[in-house]
Amino acid sequence: MNSTINTLVESARQGDWTPLLETAREVPGKNWPEKALCSGLDFEDDFFPESEHPWSDPDQLRESHADSLRLPLALCSACPLPVAARCLVDALRYEDRYGIRAGLLAPEREVLLSLWKTRVNADSVEAVIQGVTTLLNSAERTAVIARVIEDPEVNPRLVAQGLGIPIKYLWQLVREHKKRSADSSVPEAA
Repeated sequence: MNSTINTLVESARQGDWTPLLETAREVPGKNWPEKALCSGLDFEDDFFPESEHPWSDPDQLRESHADSLRLPLALCSACPLPVAARCLVDALRYEDRYGIRAGLLAPEREVLLSLWKTRVNADSVEAVIQGVTTLLNSAERTAVIARVIEDPEVNPRLVAQGLGIPIKYLWQLVREHKKRSADSSVPEAA
């Protein structure tokens, strides 16, 4: 992993996702993989070490597979920073649990993935509120449902459209959210 992507990763681990996300936005669209150095090469299997699992020890994996990891890791470290950032963001967004992405092995991404799932991107939440279909993590989806409940100005039909679900299902999510909130606010008997 090159030191610059490492800086972005470290910021994300500290809770500041802005540098990583802004860098990833420099490569818009769905054809970004064509800009990656690994694009179109015949050794895609090298990016998926045989014994790699999310729970593997990354140092042991790097040591035991040093020869087979050399080429994919070298390509990742030479990849343009915005492409590497986009690669990592997409790996987190789609919860890729295997393979090398942006120079990180799957077990090296696990902590980031856990943090990613709990972060709330206000822009994504607002986009869904406005009816724009946007991929959300569970924390963001919960924030959207809470806004439907709390803000009478929010148009439920637009929210359903943004979530890509029928309005009837949105109302079911609202009921479930209210029930969970009520259950968690009831004090336990001593």
